[in-house]
Amino acid sequence: MNQRTTRPPEAILAAIREVEQEAPGGAEALFMAAMLAPSPLPYDFALSVEGTPHNPSLINPAAAFFAATATMDPLVTRELVEADPDERTYAVFPEVREVLLGSLSDEDRLEWAGRAVYGLNLVLPDAEPEQWPVVEWLMPHIHACRELVSTLGLNSPAANRVLHQAGFSLYHQGRHRESAELLDMALAVDVALKGKGHPDIAEDLEGLGTVLWAAGDLPRAEAAFAGCLELQKEIFTQDNAVTAPILNSLAVVRQALGRFELAEESFLDCLRVLTSTHGEGHPVIASCLNNLALLYEAMGRPADALRLAERSLEINRAHYGETHPEVAADLNTLALLCDALGDTEGAEARFRESLAVRRAAFGPDHPETAQSLCNLALFLDGAGRTDEAVPLYEEGLNAYEAALGPAHPLMESALDNYLKLLERTGGRPRSDRLRALAEATLREIVGRAE
Repeated sequence: MNQRTTRPPEAILAAIREVEQEAPGGAEALFMAAMLAPSPLPYDFALSVEGTPHNPSLINPAAAFFAATATMDPLVTRELVEADPDERTYAVFPEVREVLLGSLSDEDRLEWAGRAVYGLNLVLPDAEPEQWPVVEWLMPHIHACRELVSTLGLNSPAANRVLHQAGFSLYHQGRHRESAELLDMALAVDVALKGKGHPDIAEDLEGLGTVLWAAGDLPRAEAAFAGCLELQKEIFTQDNAVTAPILNSLAVVRQALGRFELAEESFLDCLRVLTSTHGEGHPVIASCLNNLALLYEAMGRPADALRLAERSLEINRAHYGETHPEVAADLNTLALLCDALGDTEGAEARFRESLAVRRAAFGPDHPETAQSLCNLALFLDGAGRTDEAVPLYEEGLNAYEAALGPAHPLMESALDNYLKLLERTGGRPRSDRLRALAEATLREIVGRAE
C-alpha cells in the first residue's frame, strides 16, 4: 500500500463532502461500508444500492465493471478507501471511518445502517453448504449487522434475512451455538416486524429449536418447539398435519430430558395427527411408532415397545419391500428389544436380517453396514460367543474406517469395544492396520488417564 498523508479530521470531512457533491454513488458506497466491519467488502456491495442506476441487476457484467470503477475512483483518489481491483474489494480507512461516523446524527446513523444491511443482504448467498466460503468471508459484516440490530434497534427484512441465512450457514458447519445466537436475534427482528402471531414466527421457532437441539441445549430447544406448537394451534385447524413434525421433535427432546410422560403424550398426539391425515399404513406412521417404541424401551416397557416396533416393520415392508434401509432400521430395533426380553434366538435372527438388508442396500463399506456388524458382534459377545464376535467386529471396524476414516468419533467408541473383546479372548488384531489403530487408541486412553 502506498504511503498515505496524515490528515486532520477537517480535511477528511472535506474530502467526504466533495465526493457527496461530485459522485453520490461513491458517497453511498463509503457511508454504507463505514457502518459495517473494518474488513473488505465486494464491489457488488457498493453497486447494490436500492433504486439507483448503478445496480448491477440492471446492467450487463461489462457495464458493471465500469460502474464499479466510476464508483471507486473518487474514493480512492481522495484516499478514503483502499481498493483492490484484482479482488474487486474495497475497505474504508480506519481514520476515515472514525471521522465519518462521528459526523452522523443518530437519525442519519440509523438510515445508513439500514442501507448498509440492505446491501449486505444482497451480496449474502443463501445458506447452502457450498456457499460457506463466501459467508465466512462476510462474517465480520454479519456480526456488525447483529450489533446494529442490538444497539440501534435496526429491525428490517434485510437484517432478518442476513441473520437467518448466516445462522443456518453456521448450522451446516456444525457451529450450533453461534448459529443459535444469530437465529435468536433473527427471531426477535421477525417478531418486531410481524408480531408474535405471524406464521413466519412458528417457522422461526422450529428452526431455532432444531439448532438448539443440535447444540445440546435441550431445555431451550423444548421451549422453542413448545412455543412453535402453541402458535401453530392458534393459526391452523385442529390436528393439522403441519403440527406433526413439531410434536415429534418435542417428544424426542422431552425424552432426552427424561420427561418421559410428556414425551409419550407428544408422541401419541403426533400419531393421532398422522393417522388422521395419512391413514394407518403410511411410512410416516411407522417412523412415529418406531420413535414411540424407543421411548417405551427407555421407560422399561419392552413388551409395549416390541408391539409398536413390529407394527412399524409391517408398515415399512408393505410400503418399501424387503430390502429398504427403513426395514433394516426396524429390524435392528426389534433385535435390541428381543434381546432385552430375553428372546436371544429372535434377537440374533433380526440382527442378521438387518445386516443382510444393509449390505444389499449400502454395500460393505458403509457406516450403516458397519453398525449392523458391530451390533451383531456385541450381541454374540454378550451371549458368550466371543470367538464368533471378534471377526464380525473387525469387519465392522474395517467398514467404519473405509467410510469415515480412522479419526472419526465413531471409530473411538468402536475401537474401545473391540479392545474389550480382545481382552476376553486373549487375542490380538488379525490385521496390521487394526493393530495400529488399537495401539493408538490404547496410547490415547493411557494419556488421558495420566
